[in-house]
Amino acid sequence: MSGYGPFRHSIIAGLIIITISTGSIEAQDTVQLNSKDTIYQKVIELERTLKELTKTISEQNEKDELELLLKEAERLSTQQEEHKVDVSKKYFSGVRQQQGLNPNISFGMDFFGAISTSDASSITEASDISYGNNGFYLREAQLSLVAPLDPYTRGKAFLSASAQGFFVDEVYMEWLNLPLSMNLKAGVFNSEFGFLNRYHDHALPQFDRPKVLINMFGTGGLRGAGLATNFLLPSVIAHSTSLDISVIYGSNTQSFMSGSPSGFMFTGQFLNYYDLSASSYIEIRLSGVAGENNYPEGDFSSFVGSAGIAYKWAPVGREKYRTLDWKTEFLYGYRGYGEGAHQSKGFYTSIHNKLNSRLWLGGRIGYSEIPYDPSQNEWEFALSFDFWQSEFVLTRFQYQYTDRNIEHRIDVAGPYPSDHSFVIQVSWAMGPHKHEAY
Repeated sequence: MSGYGPFRHSIIAGLIIITISTGSIEAQDTVQLNSKDTIYQKVIELERTLKELTKTISEQNEKDELELLLKEAERLSTQQEEHKVDVSKKYFSGVRQQQGLNPNISFGMDFFGAISTSDASSITEASDISYGNNGFYLREAQLSLVAPLDPYTRGKAFLSASAQGFFVDEVYMEWLNLPLSMNLKAGVFNSEFGFLNRYHDHALPQFDRPKVLINMFGTGGLRGAGLATNFLLPSVIAHSTSLDISVIYGSNTQSFMSGSPSGFMFTGQFLNYYDLSASSYIEIRLSGVAGENNYPEGDFSSFVGSAGIAYKWAPVGREKYRTLDWKTEFLYGYRGYGEGAHQSKGFYTSIHNKLNSRLWLGGRIGYSEIPYDPSQNEWEFALSFDFWQSEFVLTRFQYQYTDRNIEHRIDVAGPYPSDHSFVIQVSWAMGPHKHEAY
């Protein structure tokens, strides 16, 4: 762009010389003309030519400058695109650092202290139907390992320890996005049944599980080793519909107590999800599990069915400060024995209300009959207050009254009286895996 300066001056000087020379020759040949008028006209023409030339050069300079800017912008854009392509190639080539191969590792602890108005061992000692009372307890210290294994599978492991020893919560692998909108799971896991069976204890909306779930499956829930699959079904009325099916090998002391090789449990769940607005939705779940029990002696059929509805409201843009979560579930149990079958029932309704960014207020009411003796039953009334110091640290205070009409249970010794209890729970987590459903 600067190279046009000397060239422009050369053109102007040449025009002046040519004009002066031409004027001199014409003055000699045509003495009749007035030399001053002729020179004046030539100067005017020269000025006009000079202006046109200057304008042309200026326009050319502006055009060249714009072309240079466009070329520079194109060059920079090409460099940036080459950089993106280079990164993409490195990612898809499978070249990964050792750090990238490590799973997400987390560790959490669930600790509580509880006091009860009863000193019966059936209430104070930790068992399959009680978390413990009148003391301090480490309910669970959990190590969590989660990682994608490749673009098609992921693995999860939750290993726990408590006063009773070390145990495996869940260890399984999932195949994702298979044909027919299907996922497949293999390993040890909690089955999809109702709203809370997939939750570990520290992630429950109240300190404990509803009594009807404990009486049907124990404090550990419905779990075992096996296979599970999930299908995303076409939506007709609901906004999302899915079907979960699993077969697991396991047992519990409540509804399924089979030690035989045929001691499998078959579970299924049909879920409908409805969006009510941008801030609220409803879930409807129908669940069932079938298996065997060997009480008092022999192999007999057992079945537990569930129907539940849940509503959640979380205002858009303010979900950090206000949320309402309500769940209600009805359960029916069929348990065969030598002379017939016991039919039991129960329900719970739970509400969890977020008051601000750190405080929650919750409550629960429930009723349950003992699966192997429906004439025995219990009512529960619980009120909880949660303080979230951060998303990693939870302190919960819970009061609970349980009205029992129970004389004898096969899984605990001694009486099982009504009682008032108060619990302080402290739960914390380090790492990416925090308090959530699984």
